[in-house]
Amino acid sequence: MIRIIAALIVASILWPAPAALAASACRPTRDGKDRIEPVGGCPSGYYLRGACCESFKALSQPSSAVKTCPPGTVASLGTCIARK
Repeated sequence: MIRIIAALIVASILWPAPAALAASACRPTRDGKDRIEPVGGCPSGYYLRGACCESFKALSQPSSAVKTCPPGTVASLGTCIARK
């Protein structure tokens, strides 16, 4: 009986928490809206959507967007970053 209780305690400690799983899902949307993890509620300009706070407006894109990038890099949100 004690072994079962100890195993349940160990399993509950090692099992990933739902909040940790939700944090990985809070990424910007395809349409450019920012998504963040809610900490005590959503900040101004954000609303709760699922397990994340999503911005009302899309993130502004840089006005001087890079059209071509040097070899070994790719364009991401208007800037060149190293290819992974």
